[in-house]
Amino acid sequence: ISGEYGDIAVKVAHLFFFNQAQSIEVFVFGAGAIGGCLLDQIRDQKEELLTQKIDIKVVAIATVSSMMMDEQGLDLTNWRSDLEASTTETNLQGVLDFVQAAKPLNPIFVDCTASDDLPNQYLDIFKAGMHIATPNKRANSLSMDFYKSLRTVANTQHRRFLYETNVGAGLPIIDTLQNLFKSGDSLTGFYGIMSGSLSYIFGRLDEGASFSQAVLEAREKKFTEPDPRDDLGGMDVARKALIIAREAGYELEIEDVIINRVFPEDFDDTGSVDAFIQNLPKLDSYFAEKMAALKKENKVLRMAGFIEDGKCSVGMLEVGPEHPLYPIKDCENAFVFHTARYNPIPLTIRGYGAGAAVTAAGVFGDILRTVSWNLEA
Repeated sequence: ISGEYGDIAVKVAHLFFFNQAQSIEVFVFGAGAIGGCLLDQIRDQKEELLTQKIDIKVVAIATVSSMMMDEQGLDLTNWRSDLEASTTETNLQGVLDFVQAAKPLNPIFVDCTASDDLPNQYLDIFKAGMHIATPNKRANSLSMDFYKSLRTVANTQHRRFLYETNVGAGLPIIDTLQNLFKSGDSLTGFYGIMSGSLSYIFGRLDEGASFSQAVLEAREKKFTEPDPRDDLGGMDVARKALIIAREAGYELEIEDVIINRVFPEDFDDTGSVDAFIQNLPKLDSYFAEKMAALKKENKVLRMAGFIEDGKCSVGMLEVGPEHPLYPIKDCENAFVFHTARYNPIPLTIRGYGAGAAVTAAGVFGDILRTVSWNLEA
């Protein structure tokens, strides 16, 4: 054993010899909707996990403006007010320095932010000796070189990169695919509804709502981003399709994903959020005519991602009752995989695809994957 890992080796030996609870030291960056739910779930489940000899403790919580950290584990009883009262500025390097010095046995960095910048620090986080779990899909949709570097460095450091929630909230997509491909299966085609907000919006069109009404409802229910164009523009679905394609072995960049516009070419979707919202009713007649024509054919309109012949795309799809995506609405997601083995009947995974609670539960599940073996009760 290398000298630098001596302290950790002794801790593991003690853990195994004395049949002690396995530890998980959690460092959470981002305490908004998903991060907040995750912290609440850890707090509520901590005692139950101890009965299973898993000792989980949150060592750090950080937001853009403040941070709190305790090597012995933070008391999560009133973590929101405690964090609000903290005067400690967020310092990622300070966290990495602490981990390298203290050498906790099983530290995991949990990125619950929507940051474009934090994923660029993942290599340094791995090198500090931490696992990473995240619903943030930016890292896996950056350049292919960076995508490969993440896995190379994680493997070199014997750390895990866990991102089950990148594409389907709490649905078991990534792990299912990885096991299929490791066992020798291969992807031959894919299509799916991968956005809870778009599932809601296009489902409401089935029910007779105008397009503007459907979008505003989704926004008011916080299913969309504050700027609905972030959802309607297709980039979120494009990233998810790219991640699935990369899991299947395709070396593609985000620029390779073809995004077909939801809006007609003569619609101006530029300007401020307020201007866009005010312009939405101009789209009502366009979608009303489209839906009326589809209704005559007993079809509906869906917004989906596709992988076919090694290419990824995003766009609207017209489907009838026989199609797997026909009943998908009300924020439900559906992933339909055609593989060498799942053919002609595809592997279909469907379920609720929106909401902080189910996504947080998926992240929690990833965190628990770092427990390396099952101790006897």
